Amino acid sequence: MAVSDAPGAAHEANRFKAAGPTAAAIGIITSIIGVSLLASSPENPSAPAGAIPPAITSAPTAAPSPAAAPEPGLPGIQFDQPSGGGSTQMGMEIVVKFKDDAKMKDIIDAFWKDQSSARAKFDAWKANRPEFAKLKLDRVTYSNELVLVHDGSGPAAEQLPAMKTIAARLGSVADVSYAEPNMTAHPGGQ
Repeated sequence: MAVSDAPGAAHEANRFKAAGPTAAAIGIITSIIGVSLLASSPENPSAPAGAIPPAITSAPTAAPSPAAAPEPGLPGIQFDQPSGGGSTQMGMEIVVKFKDDAKMKDIIDAFWKDQSSARAKFDAWKANRPEFAKLKLDRVTYSNELVLVHDGSGPAAEQLPAMKTIAARLGSVADVSYAEPNMTAHPGGQ
């Protein structure tokens, strides 16, 4: 008995013949999806999602040299780096969370409606809290944390050390849950 005469051989051959169109359809769909992803890749963000990339439809072109200048209006590698002999000035903010948000509810609610009135309310509130004396309200987070910055009084060189001392002192205040310092760099001394 030959291999093709086996009882299951005819059934196997029919099964492979039936799978052929399905496999071809899957291959075509995969190719279409691949071309779509390639056309909308980050290397070619201006191409519409359904467009066929130029590399597929046109003759090959010379690759751009790595030393080519960036297009006008696009930031280069040194976009926000200090230029020339510029310096980097370090700033600091302190993120403060109170154990009882109700104490700060008026300031927090006011911040989302009118930031200047919230800052005025914070300034009035801190008049009775000497540990907050050199701080001003910068913003409020969605977690009801106050982000405080130095009020700008005194020489700039002394502000960072003062903020470190204030953050350490606020961390030990009874009604403060935490006071986390957050260092920020200002390239070019901005």
